[in-house]
Amino acid sequence: MKKRTPVEIYMIFIGLFFLLNIINTYFLTIQGINRYIAPFPHTFLGELNAILGNFSVLFLIMILGFLFVKKMKGRMIFLLIITFFLNFCIFWFGVFNLFFGTAFSIPAATIFKNPSDGFAMGTFLNAILELITYGRILVFVPFIALLVIYLRSDRNKLNTTTFKVTVKKYIASILLVSLTLFTAVFAYYEQYKQVLPLNSVKSTFAVQNLGVYPYYIGEVIGQPFDLDLVSFLNLKDDDDLAEAYQYYNKNVPSYTNYFNGNTYSNRLMIEDAISTLSIDDSLRNGDDLHGILEGKNLVLIHLESLNTFLLESEYTKDRFTFLNALLQESVYFSNFYNNVGMGVSSDGELSILTGLYPMGDRTLYWEHDKLNYELDSIVSYLKDDGYYAEAIHGDKEKFYNRDLVYPEIYGFDNFYSLEDFIQDGYNVEDGYLYDTENNLVHHSPWISDYHLADYLYEKGSSLINQYGQVMLFPITMMPHTPYEFDPNGIRYDVYPEISRKISHVTLSYINYVDYIDDVIERFFKSETGEDHTLDNSVYVFYSDHGSGIKNGDLDLILGRTMSVVETRKELQRVPAWIYVPGDTYVTHGDVTLRKGLLTGNQRLVRSQVDMYRTIIELFNLPVGNDPYYGVHGLSTEKTFALDNRLMDVATDDVFYSMRNPEKTYPVHHRVDPGLYDYILRFKQLSDIILSHGDMQAHIKEAMARVYG
Repeated sequence: MKKRTPVEIYMIFIGLFFLLNIINTYFLTIQGINRYIAPFPHTFLGELNAILGNFSVLFLIMILGFLFVKKMKGRMIFLLIITFFLNFCIFWFGVFNLFFGTAFSIPAATIFKNPSDGFAMGTFLNAILELITYGRILVFVPFIALLVIYLRSDRNKLNTTTFKVTVKKYIASILLVSLTLFTAVFAYYEQYKQVLPLNSVKSTFAVQNLGVYPYYIGEVIGQPFDLDLVSFLNLKDDDDLAEAYQYYNKNVPSYTNYFNGNTYSNRLMIEDAISTLSIDDSLRNGDDLHGILEGKNLVLIHLESLNTFLLESEYTKDRFTFLNALLQESVYFSNFYNNVGMGVSSDGELSILTGLYPMGDRTLYWEHDKLNYELDSIVSYLKDDGYYAEAIHGDKEKFYNRDLVYPEIYGFDNFYSLEDFIQDGYNVEDGYLYDTENNLVHHSPWISDYHLADYLYEKGSSLINQYGQVMLFPITMMPHTPYEFDPNGIRYDVYPEISRKISHVTLSYINYVDYIDDVIERFFKSETGEDHTLDNSVYVFYSDHGSGIKNGDLDLILGRTMSVVETRKELQRVPAWIYVPGDTYVTHGDVTLRKGLLTGNQRLVRSQVDMYRTIIELFNLPVGNDPYYGVHGLSTEKTFALDNRLMDVATDDVFYSMRNPEKTYPVHHRVDPGLYDYILRFKQLSDIILSHGDMQAHIKEAMARVYG
């Protein structure tokens, strides 16, 4: 075989630089080789546009580098360095997909402002493990291939050989490729506006249809790629705003439900409530449910990373000894979904406390530093009714910017955080002695949830005596990805049928079942079994989001083979329930607890924004004419739930992806175009509310002026 000349090797090297680095981008856009993403349908125009965009950026990088590096050897080294950097970025963008399910964007980077104590090492080790177990090492193939070519070449000859290009050709090349890049950007925007014009999906849509390299270069230089939704929806004045939001407003005496055309109201009649609902006579105040919990204390408990499938899997459901008993004395929402976006836990709080959807591609709690939000909330309404409100969390006060957000956005009177626990004598290094008899200590970087539960009763009793009416917002810390610090440790004997077949992370998660059940019980019983239920109080539990465990592992846990879409459905389904304890006691098996005054099972789709409305109406909060958009949790009214990160929609008939409506569960279920547009428009209007700090107030003023 004829030995290739240095120039031939050089040209092959450059050709592979383009080819391999363009192919490598598909690790971020093709679900077949990256099961953690939720892509858009791939189209010929989109693929062609992405190839042109990626090529243009690579070409510009090469040309600019070659202006300063003249010899072939130096240019090959330059392209090797660039390739390694690009491969490394794609690897970490893939890891971001693993944890968040969507493409990385600069606004999403606010998530990394949070203190990483306790998360960083486990997350890092998971990412490195992914290199091997999921074959992510393949994203470094371009660098490895080019390095092999470089090492096998005659570097002495390459070092003495130059490849001359005239200045005119340089300029012509730069102008031509710049024009190509401009065309790609223009074509991307036209596709984006026609397919799914939402800022929360722009990163995924852009890496598919503009190209990975031009999208991230654009973000770095300050091009946000955001749409101005007010202009896009042609909302020209305040009257247009008022009309748009009034169409979705549920805080009115009469409105028509989109799903069935029936008429509903902001006062739920008992005859229109779910058939399983049972109401104790002590709560009844007429023929409707409005205000039946008025005057009671509210304990709103935020549960970290709890999926509903844990309460249903044959492997885990029976281990919830106390929780199963508690749910029989509660109104249980068995088809409940999260509404989170990139802010995950903080977004869960946002939705349930304000009834608003997060934007999805950024963390509003950190955006508050720039926009200074003014939002209606359950907290502010309760305070208007004379309540004292306090949030309690076992992490640092600056996690998710809570030290500013809680008092400034929601109006909490106090936020008791890790620093406060430590100041009052808690020693993180020593852990928490949660079982004195057996000398069992829980060690973690945060406050043990056992201590959180114990503290809640102690502090709650004191505050009720002091203020009369209180709202308490305790937030649990565990289980939290990557599911470390379980006091029971990692155990393979609990689920012997599957423990060796699922990943270490997944096993750690389902091992947490015992801890979760113990902690929930601890909110109502002390270590020695004394009743720690707060009198005249309503307990509302909700999980912020699911676990995000590996797809194949979930198939084993649930005992069936699931599509990617059904898997996402199960991972977005989280439990929620309302417990209204009375003064008498009941026994379920070995569990004795206070009898619930309000019980039932809501099997229709509900989500965190619906719980917001439910609390408002059950407590008869002073909302006046302020609009809200969810349905009542105890009604028979149908609605939808929306995940604001992946743009998945859950209804009682179908679960589907707005990114690709052909992807449904059950399969082959056709998504009604009218429903798609109805939900899309509401999501766009929801994003407008959060586009400016005072936008909600402005919209309310417009609605009050037009509709009174």
